[in-house]
Amino acid sequence: MTEQGDPGAGQGGGAGDARRRRARWRAWLSRTPARGAAAWAVIAAIVLVVVGAVAALRAALAGADFMYDLEQPRSALARTEPALVEPGTPRLARHVFLVIVDGLRHDASRPLPYLASLRQRGVDAVARSHYPSWSRPNYVSILTGVPPQASGVRTNRHFTPVMLDALMDRTRAAGLRTAVASDNSPLPALFLRPVDVEQLERINIDTMTEPDEADRADVPDIELRTSFDDSRYAPWPGGVIDAVLAQRASGPDLQVVLVGVVDDNGHAHGAASEEYAAATRMADRTLARALAGVDLGQDAVVVVADHGHTDRGGHGGVEPEVMQVPLVLAGAGVRVGATIDGARLIDVAPTVAALLGVPAPGHGLGRTLTELLVLTPQAAQARADADGRRLAVTQRVVARSRQSSLAEAVARRGWRLLAVGGLVVLLLGTGLVLRRVGGVRFSWRALALGVPAFFIVYYALIAALGQRFSPSLLPARGHLAAELAKVGLVGVAAHVAVGWWALRREVRLSDRLAVANGNAVVGLVFTLVPASLLWALFPAPYTEVPGPTLLVLIPAMQVAVALYAGAILLALLIEVVVFLARAVDPDARLRRLERAAERVRAARAARAG
Repeated sequence: MTEQGDPGAGQGGGAGDARRRRARWRAWLSRTPARGAAAWAVIAAIVLVVVGAVAALRAALAGADFMYDLEQPRSALARTEPALVEPGTPRLARHVFLVIVDGLRHDASRPLPYLASLRQRGVDAVARSHYPSWSRPNYVSILTGVPPQASGVRTNRHFTPVMLDALMDRTRAAGLRTAVASDNSPLPALFLRPVDVEQLERINIDTMTEPDEADRADVPDIELRTSFDDSRYAPWPGGVIDAVLAQRASGPDLQVVLVGVVDDNGHAHGAASEEYAAATRMADRTLARALAGVDLGQDAVVVVADHGHTDRGGHGGVEPEVMQVPLVLAGAGVRVGATIDGARLIDVAPTVAALLGVPAPGHGLGRTLTELLVLTPQAAQARADADGRRLAVTQRVVARSRQSSLAEAVARRGWRLLAVGGLVVLLLGTGLVLRRVGGVRFSWRALALGVPAFFIVYYALIAALGQRFSPSLLPARGHLAAELAKVGLVGVAAHVAVGWWALRREVRLSDRLAVANGNAVVGLVFTLVPASLLWALFPAPYTEVPGPTLLVLIPAMQVAVALYAGAILLALLIEVVVFLARAVDPDARLRRLERAAERVRAARAARAG
């Protein structure tokens, strides 16, 4: 009998117990399935088909909603009264022409003759766009001074009017007139305002500006007011020239011009193409004709872009060629030859406001670029002081909103992580139980070949597109998840083909189906667990815009779950159909009996030898 205080005996007994537990566990896992394993294999396949279908549907819906979940119809700033500070500085320019050349990267603007003439007569600078570097978010950055993180306008899928104080609001409040000429319809529509703010989320600017037959019936009867006194949409060649010239005749104090041909060719051909270069020259000629005769002794011209393009085409990320855009100022109130570092798109609105002698937009987070303007030291200080008072308010609103959002996210994260843990236990437990009764078999060879095929093909193709995991990787316009799904369909085909090939050595139908089920269980675990962790750690709606890698990885995971679950569904359906077809086929049954008899004869011969 072991003495109570003998540590060696206790340790030996504990080690023996551990060995016995491991032996029992190995025996449980390796136990030959009982009779009826074929029926359990079919049942397991049906269960996995249902699980795969549900996972595919939920993930597909999450992927479809991803870009919409990034949006905020009314951000914290939009729910706050604008911080209007009157600096009391004089008006510097009679008319200001604010030109946005969509998609013009800085280096591509250097050879353009009209822009070169403005640079020689004014300021040649570089501005930084804001992430995510898409068009609608940065139209808002330019005209309100609020970047995408704080504006709530995060993608080109933002479809409700922007309720932020804008440059046009300050201009009109001062009794001045505003105009916009565009060949890109969303710009003026973005700044429509419902008289009743509660109606905001009923408005879809896309269906209002370019409705199809079904959309026309769904346009709500809502009273709207525009931020511009004169809005003209002219999408045909030369249309912007005619629109600007017609508007100039009425003398608007602020004239906004949007030219989209450069962005169109960037998406279609990439910024390294001759087509893109030709489009930049066309845009330059358009501006030269539209602004011909502007008196730079009395008027000012400001030219900027919302973002650039990658060489292959695409934007949205933080690549230098996407983020660096031209900032050119010339004319009245502009300090010729002035230089600046660190200019941002959100600094454009307060700077143009200074040229017009009006307060900066009251929700803005940018500053007046006083070093580029002809201001007395007293006037420059007055503008800087006004900026400081405004920023004290707006930055506080943004900081409080961020803290509140993070607290809510952390509160949700705990129970979501518990749910993920429960999912893992459920999946593994179900797999082991099905293994016990013969419905699932785990073959290392089949797992090594069949499970990773989809993921290798899917993520390799994404990487091959360029820019790796960046929103700029997709040259085409469209929904990020939809574009990723096109790549994923190749992965589905690879999964089905490789899985079929990996199972070719399984002679018995029940074994083949059970191994296919094992592949499905492991694949679902490796797919659903990371996707569930993203769901727990980065829940929608997104009060913070995920970084560039996550902005692609989150929808990529959602698409991967949807397509991989669909691939499992397809592969198992094929296996079930083959199983049932061969089970009732007399010739197939005869061949199976002959193979079984051959195995018995071979076993007897081996024993006799």
